[in-house]
Amino acid sequence: IEAGGMTPGSDGERLVLALLEQGAVALERAELATEAVETETLRRADRFRSALLNSISHDLRTPLSTVLGASSTLIDYGKTLTTEVRDDLVVSIREEAERLNRYVGNLLDMTRLEGGALRLRTDWTDVRDVLGAAAGRVTRRLGDRVLTRDYPAELSLVRVDGGLLEQAIVNILENAIAYSPPGTRIEMAAYEDRANVVISLEDEGRGIPTAELERVFEKFRRMEEPSDRSQGAGLGLSIAKGFIDAMGGRIAAASPIRDGKGTRILISVPKAVATPHHLL
Repeated sequence: IEAGGMTPGSDGERLVLALLEQGAVALERAELATEAVETETLRRADRFRSALLNSISHDLRTPLSTVLGASSTLIDYGKTLTTEVRDDLVVSIREEAERLNRYVGNLLDMTRLEGGALRLRTDWTDVRDVLGAAAGRVTRRLGDRVLTRDYPAELSLVRVDGGLLEQAIVNILENAIAYSPPGTRIEMAAYEDRANVVISLEDEGRGIPTAELERVFEKFRRMEEPSDRSQGAGLGLSIAKGFIDAMGGRIAAASPIRDGKGTRILISVPKAVATPHHLL
């Protein structure tokens, strides 16, 4: 220190030592913060794996048991059963197979979102076409429920991944079906404001408690005792939010909406600044 012109015990030396000590403390704090983030990341991953395993053990076993039971009955007693009973068993097998297919699809979608493997294929899209395709995919599950559509003859195009938007809408509709009693109405509507095309999906179910609204889009979150026992693993709304967020949109839930019941999910997709020339 003396060679550099700094006397031991001088103010300059004390300043340097103080700066070194502060730097060491800051470095230690940064290391502790990094460790805390890594620990929390591992804890969240463990919670996700645990919830996933619990979900798989329940949501795969139930439909598989139904398929095995119905198919075994057909094999062992098919020749002695009436046509009506055989048809009911076949329909049961098909419905449970479709339930399994939806469940596996949701797991794959969630894996893509969690792993950052989601790839957008955006194009100019008419939201009305997407709503129509989504409605067609849930028609057989409606039962006695009525699905209505309300949107204008013309709607601005949006640049989104039509497939992901359709899947998000299907997930929301299936959730509405699961929590709406037979004989009620589910409404699909679309409109636009100055900046967005807005999709509204509304049901007449029992609604969501206010305390649960902020958590409705969490993974594996589901209400008790749905009207439709073929509900999924509580991933549908979480996946819908992940898809909408990835496309730069927004999604929100409101409940109750009428007479203390009902839920409305709003999806807002930004309108394009300008319509491409080939669409004029």
